[in-house]
Amino acid sequence: MSKINLSPKQSLIVNLGEGSYLIEASAGSGKTRVLTERVKNLLEDNSSKILAITFTNKASEELKERLELDKLKNKNVFVGTFHSFCQSILESRFKLLGFQKMPHIFEDESDRIEIVEEAIKSVPYFTDIYEGLESKDKTGYKSKVLSFISSVKRELAEPEDLITDEGEEHLLLLYNEYQDILKSNNAIDFDDLIWFVYKLFSNNEAVQNLYSKSYNYIFIDEGQDLNKAQYYLLKSLCGDQIKNVMIVGDPNQSIYGFNGSAPKYMQKFFVEDFNAQKITLDENYRCSKQVIDAANKLMQLSVEAVNYVIEGHFEMYKASGEKDEAKYVVEKIDYLINLKNIKCLEKENYKDIEGEIDYSKIAILGRNKFVFKYIEELLQEKNIPYYFKSGNVGVKFETIFMKLFDYYFRIKINPSDKLHNKRLKTLLKVNNFENEDEISKSKYDYFQFIREIISVLTEDNFKKSLQSISDFIKKSTTFNDDEKAQIHNELEEVIELWKEYSFNNLKPTLTGFKNTISLGLIKRDLKQEGICISTVHTMKGQESEIVFLVGLDDGTFPYYLAIQNGGEELSQEKNNLYVAFTRAKRFLYVSYPSVRMMPWGDYKSRIKSRFLTDF
Repeated sequence: MSKINLSPKQSLIVNLGEGSYLIEASAGSGKTRVLTERVKNLLEDNSSKILAITFTNKASEELKERLELDKLKNKNVFVGTFHSFCQSILESRFKLLGFQKMPHIFEDESDRIEIVEEAIKSVPYFTDIYEGLESKDKTGYKSKVLSFISSVKRELAEPEDLITDEGEEHLLLLYNEYQDILKSNNAIDFDDLIWFVYKLFSNNEAVQNLYSKSYNYIFIDEGQDLNKAQYYLLKSLCGDQIKNVMIVGDPNQSIYGFNGSAPKYMQKFFVEDFNAQKITLDENYRCSKQVIDAANKLMQLSVEAVNYVIEGHFEMYKASGEKDEAKYVVEKIDYLINLKNIKCLEKENYKDIEGEIDYSKIAILGRNKFVFKYIEELLQEKNIPYYFKSGNVGVKFETIFMKLFDYYFRIKINPSDKLHNKRLKTLLKVNNFENEDEISKSKYDYFQFIREIISVLTEDNFKKSLQSISDFIKKSTTFNDDEKAQIHNELEEVIELWKEYSFNNLKPTLTGFKNTISLGLIKRDLKQEGICISTVHTMKGQESEIVFLVGLDDGTFPYYLAIQNGGEELSQEKNNLYVAFTRAKRFLYVSYPSVRMMPWGDYKSRIKSRFLTDF
């Protein structure tokens, strides 16, 4: 096994003995490398049984690739997210939680909203109040109910314990209705995955013992993102058996407070509960000197730029308005891209970028999507390629054909799924989608063909069946060429996902396939070309050679609600900005408008972010 060059601090961590450790690792410090090498070291001992938990599917895939699992003799290692780990347990233990069949994951936010609406309408008293609300107020009320439901599960609380204001007792009833409706659909939501497995470990000693004996080393990446449910799941899994736990994280990158996460679970509770030794890794191997200096100034840190002669570039621009800010960004991009055509002396200033500068090496980041409006317009005007980075899991179908396929497929593998049963009837405008006469009168009478294919769909004929759908589309006169191309592309995506899923699973099932897609554990790597535009939350865990960070006016970043609420919320906004800074490997351009148009049409003067007063 090839050895990787490590710094003295990194080497110390890789070669630590038994025990529990908290590694506070700053951005760019090589924590993934350290984690990988420590796991590799331990796996050289055949008695090691390792659980490595990451917070994103991308991080999980990266760790698997670096570990080169196929080359390891010791295969006693599970690498995945909290959700994928819990799914693997539920697939074999669901009956102990009162399910007759493996529950399906309702991954789409619209599914949860529809269930909340159904819960509201199940009680006449609530229905009358709800129907009397304005559209905006209805949306706000549903969001409030969903937030309450998620909080109950993430806090491992009894619903009544989270009632803080008088008159909110109705949330208890809606919570119970929501859970009953999920169960009647043989379904769970994302928060349920961790909540159910925690309950399983807490209430079934035999199961807890079985899993705690399955591992003797546990690693948690991005420990600052732990919430209460995840931390207590870790504790309940370890019990009295597992004493070797390493959590790696950076409190300055804690940005998911809205999901209940907080650094205290690794910094305080983990250290106390596991008697963990704290080690600081404050080197930066990713960013240029100027980017590190800017990040240090922002957070009052003293992170060291290690072994770097790369100076890099940091620049801040005060724009007269949003359009001027967009012009600045796009003109700077044009300049960088055209460096290859200008004289060598000027180009020498940008030698820090390895190879030619192209659009794939550039990212534009912002706190919210609305800050990209004028930039997007200019990019389109100049025919500059770009794409929006998505943080969504699952697969979204845009064509009616594939939506019909998806709904009926869900019903086929989960007959209890009343939610998608209703959606299918609504889309087809029929009372019974199994009735051929009704289908023949539907606008989408080709559903009859979809129904015939899915009715006989099995794990063995899956790929062949989808190929027959593709042939049907090619010959059909119902669709124009553009529609055929779009349906074909969506079908190809499903086929590719099935190939990956069936290759990685000894006993593939249709239910397992659907749930794996829902968790984003398999996702076709669609080629995305051009400049990456992304919110900071979505970009976390990734970086780019050149980063433009836009919309740094106070009230936009930090967001005005965080300013109003202050405290931890405002602190998380600053962490968010630190994450944004450290996405830049070489050049970082920061900008803000002096005037911004408000949603109601007025123009308002803006000042630069309160976080940038030292710049």
